[in-house]
Amino acid sequence: MPVIINSEAIHPFLPSLGTPLAIESARAEHQDIRPLEIAIINLMADKQTTERQLALWLGNTMLQVRLTFATTDTYVRDVHAGRETKNTPAEHIRKFYSGWSEIKEKKFDGLIVTGVNALKERVSDEDIWPEVQTILRWSDSNVLSSLFLCWGAKAALKHFHDVESFKAQRKLFGLFEHRLVSDKTGLLFGFPDVFPVPVSRWKSPRRDDILEHKELEIVADSEESGPNIIVESAPYDRGRFLFPRRVYILNHPEYDTETLGVEYKRDSARDPAWPLPLHYFPGNDPARTPPNTWRHTAHIYTNWTKALYEATPYNIDDIPRTF
Repeated sequence: MPVIINSEAIHPFLPSLGTPLAIESARAEHQDIRPLEIAIINLMADKQTTERQLALWLGNTMLQVRLTFATTDTYVRDVHAGRETKNTPAEHIRKFYSGWSEIKEKKFDGLIVTGVNALKERVSDEDIWPEVQTILRWSDSNVLSSLFLCWGAKAALKHFHDVESFKAQRKLFGLFEHRLVSDKTGLLFGFPDVFPVPVSRWKSPRRDDILEHKELEIVADSEESGPNIIVESAPYDRGRFLFPRRVYILNHPEYDTETLGVEYKRDSARDPAWPLPLHYFPGNDPARTPPNTWRHTAHIYTNWTKALYEATPYNIDDIPRTF
């Protein structure tokens, strides 16, 4: 089923109006199924690329998915007050984004909190941390399942489990081989035992710190880049099956073929000594186009969407505070 576009304006990047991957709200309301409601708290500077990358996979099922784009109140308020934006046109924010306070009275089947370009020593040192903490607290009572990406995952691990992430001397940057360790909820259904996924981050949690929490399951691990997909499950439907209550994704299954290359060109323009992304360019030659060997790993978003559909109540107001 397609994603649903709330705004009457034509979205510039989502596979939207005029394609089978999106549907107008008016048409969707006349169908006898309830769309899955997914809020995306998009903290990325380049919001449009993240929207496109996520929506492509969230809409790749037979289910209707209504996406609500939101970000912090401070950011939205500043844009409406005339703040200049470098990576996302201000008009795009005004058309398609809500501040979190505008959606906080609603309930959602799913929540995605993205990463942000955070360079301070600790997650809790970032200026955005207090607002993100408020959103994470809210998710306990208003969201069935949450999926946290990159910095969002590190923030959620810190908030919910006091698992700290530590900044390395060099950025962890490249295409790394992962192995499937455990998958009690079936979130990685269809994945091979070993698979590559892009990684791009400065800070990482320690494996031993994660293992101290029995409720945290390391699903995908890497010898080079450490644990990268962690699932916190809960018994659902009177314990008939385990449900992915919270998903922490520290790598980037959604990255396009060229994303790591674009990041490299950006960073090497500022610092000519900036290292190449590991295991990415053929022959370590940035002039050569890398093959996309990880595209299938973005099915984690499709699998998560299906998990929402299997567990969520028809009446969205019945979403429980706790499992």
